[in-house]
Amino acid sequence: MRACHHCHTDIDPLMSIGYNTVCPKCEKSLHSCVNCRFYSPGSYHDCSEGVEEYIEDKVEANFCDSFMLGEDTKEEAQRKAEAKARAEAFFNF
Repeated sequence: MRACHHCHTDIDPLMSIGYNTVCPKCEKSLHSCVNCRFYSPGSYHDCSEGVEEYIEDKVEANFCDSFMLGEDTKEEAQRKAEAKARAEAFFNF
């Protein structure tokens, strides 16, 4: 589910996210690196899309053309942990 990185509030999938769009609950900017599905700390410019322009502040709004609102990081981490546990149980680690 698409959600705000800061407060984990679900965001309507039909909602259009622009530069000035803020979270309805915490009022933080949604068009920011930490909310993007391509945000990948450690990658080139911390982005898996290979953007050319470096964005220093990953929390504030930016004009990146590659932006797509990502999934809730808590949900994603939970799914990864569950998958890892199933794999370990299957292979008896």
